[in-house]
Amino acid sequence: MIPFIHHVSLLTRNSSANQSFYIELLGLRFVKHTVNQDNHRMIHDYYGNYYGAPGSVITFFIVPLLGQRYDNDHFLSTIGLKIPKDSLPFWKTRLTEAQISFEQRENKLYFFDPDQIEIHLIETDLPFLEEKYQVKNDIPGDKQILGLLSTEFHVVEPKKTLAFFNRLLDWNSSDQRIYLNDTDFIDVLPSVSQEKSRMGRGSMDHVAFAAADDQALDALYEKAKSLNLVIEKIVNRGYFRSLYLREPGGNRVEFATVSPGFTIDETLEDLGKSLALPPFLEEQRKEIEKKIYQEK
Repeated sequence: MIPFIHHVSLLTRNSSANQSFYIELLGLRFVKHTVNQDNHRMIHDYYGNYYGAPGSVITFFIVPLLGQRYDNDHFLSTIGLKIPKDSLPFWKTRLTEAQISFEQRENKLYFFDPDQIEIHLIETDLPFLEEKYQVKNDIPGDKQILGLLSTEFHVVEPKKTLAFFNRLLDWNSSDQRIYLNDTDFIDVLPSVSQEKSRMGRGSMDHVAFAAADDQALDALYEKAKSLNLVIEKIVNRGYFRSLYLREPGGNRVEFATVSPGFTIDETLEDLGKSLALPPFLEEQRKEIEKKIYQEK
């Protein structure tokens, strides 16, 4: 399978502002409203294309009392999103009308979300989304966001992080950039400070890369063990199975299977409309709903 970014997961404290930006402005679909499976009191929201297909998904953990983030010795940053050919003028107009300040560099627009997460919209030569993946909103189908394109790893010693991806996945780099496919990439950049980072509003908790299936994920797990890499856990999330590792710089990296997807507990038409719980959490629904953090 050709490598690609499966999803990215971040932290926010204000779900209404977050939804306004990613759903109303950027035009993503609300594909899953669920809970953090490691802390059932915390809401976990997913946005993506109409199907919530891997490669289109941005997720947020909602933490009401979340403080300021400090990006120092190690952190993940930026959400790069690809848009179709000839769609840049549309997005410039849309951002301007929404009073979102942006900078244009060639075929790229740079701006920030309400939590000061840097967003890159990058026009590609790719065609627009197939109709079945298009979200039903006010953005024309031939202008809608295609999916994830890039993100950044900031670490004290980039060479060690680049070597991690090479040893585990045979991914090669050029000028601290790893190309995953013809358009998508990750940058591994030197940290500007060696002080400790602190997670907060807008922090990226992890970046997830796609694994073809259970067998591919299990093989990756065995290889990570043989290389004595820092393994956090391998776990079934219901919507996909996940392997979590720590790269040498300290950032969390996930590998997630591309199936079964978000329709295991909701119909495609009803995605994101109510609190969804994968089957193994459904029997705990009453207790979970009672203890969910309330936004301040």
